[in-house]
Amino acid sequence: MEDYNIPSAERIAILQKLQEVIGGAPLHFWAACQICDLEALAKFVKCGLEYPEILRGFTQLTYPMICYWGPYPSRKSQPSTPKTPTPKKSTPSKPGSSPSTPPAKKQKTLDSPTIYRNRRVRELAEQRDNSRCVLTGSGEIELAHIYPYHSIKEKEEDILGKRHMFWDHLKNFWSQEKIDIWKAEIFPNGISEAGVEKVYNLLTLSAEAHRLWGRGAFALKPISRSEDRKTLEVQLFWQKKQSEPQTTSLSTMPLSTEGLDHSDNKTSIFRQDSGQRIKSGDYFNIQTDDPDKKPLPSFELLELQWFLQRIQGMAGAADIDWPSFSESGWESDENIPDLDLERSSLPSISIPPSPEDLRRAIYNPDNSKHQTIKVERNSDEFGDDCTA
Repeated sequence: MEDYNIPSAERIAILQKLQEVIGGAPLHFWAACQICDLEALAKFVKCGLEYPEILRGFTQLTYPMICYWGPYPSRKSQPSTPKTPTPKKSTPSKPGSSPSTPPAKKQKTLDSPTIYRNRRVRELAEQRDNSRCVLTGSGEIELAHIYPYHSIKEKEEDILGKRHMFWDHLKNFWSQEKIDIWKAEIFPNGISEAGVEKVYNLLTLSAEAHRLWGRGAFALKPISRSEDRKTLEVQLFWQKKQSEPQTTSLSTMPLSTEGLDHSDNKTSIFRQDSGQRIKSGDYFNIQTDDPDKKPLPSFELLELQWFLQRIQGMAGAADIDWPSFSESGWESDENIPDLDLERSSLPSISIPPSPEDLRRAIYNPDNSKHQTIKVERNSDEFGDDCTA
C-alpha cells in the first residue's frame, strides 16, 4: 500500500520514534520520510538522539532539494509539433546595406561547459512514442524531460553549488548504491561536468499531462522492462496534497491516493481511445522498435522521479507556483545552508569541536555501510555511536 502513500507498520513505528526525538518537521521533510529507505529513517533517529537541534536545522534542506528538482515556473513548455510559419513579404535591401543574415546558432565545442538541446534526440523520442502522449494517446504532444534539463545543461565545479547539494542531500534518504546508479545515467562523467542529453531522458506527453507532471500532481512508477529492451511498463499514481501546517508531526498519516482520478484542483486526463479518466494504479506500456537508436525511457531515472515527484505532490507543490529561483534566493550568491556551523552562530547548542565531524555524521557523504562515526566533545563521547 505504500504506492498509494500509506506507510507500512515498520515505517510508522520508526516515524513515531523520530517524532519523539525532534518533535515535528517541515512538510517537505515529512513527505520525504514517507517514502525514503527505512535504513535512512533509522539513521535519523540515532543521530537525532545525539543532537536533535542540529537535526531540526538539517530538515530545512529538503525544500530546496525538491525546488531544484522542479521545473523553472517562469518558462512555459513549447509544443513539439511543428507550426506552419506565416509567410512574410520580402523587402528589397537598401543600397549599400549588406543582406540580413540570421544570427548563428550556438555550437557546442569540445571544451564547452554547456550542452544545448539536441534536435535529433528529440526527434528520435517522438518517433519512439509514435508522436503520441504515452499516457493519453493524444497527438498534441510536448517532450518532457524525466531528469530536469536545467540541471544537466552546464558544468558545476563548485562542490557547494546547487547540483552538488541536491545530490548530497539525496544520500540522506536513499542508499549509495541507488544514488550511484541514478547519477551514472545522467552524469556519466561526474556531476561536476555537464550531463548528457539522451533519448532515454525524454517522454512524450500531452500539454495537460506535462503541466500536471511538472508540478508533482502525479508520479510514474517503473514496473518492468522486457529482456529485449523493447517494452517498459509503468504505473501512474496521482498525488494528494497534505492539508497540514508547514511544520507537522512526523507521525501524521499521509492521505491515500487509491482510486484517485484527478489532481487536487480537480484536473483529470483521459485515455483518448476510451474516454476514461486515468486513475491511480493504471498501467501503461511504452514501446520501441529500436532499443539502440530509440531506447526506452530510463528505468533508473524514472525510479528517481517516482520518489521525488511524490514528495513534491504530498508537500503541496502540485497546485502552487514555485517562486522563481531568483525570488527565493536560490539563484543568489548565497549557498544552501551547510551543517559546517560556526560555534558562535549557535551559542545555546553544544557543538562538537570539529564541524567536519558533524557534517559527516549527518550527511555521511561516503555512505560506507560499515563505517562508524564517533563524535567527541571535551574528550567525552555523546554515547552510542552514530552509525551510517
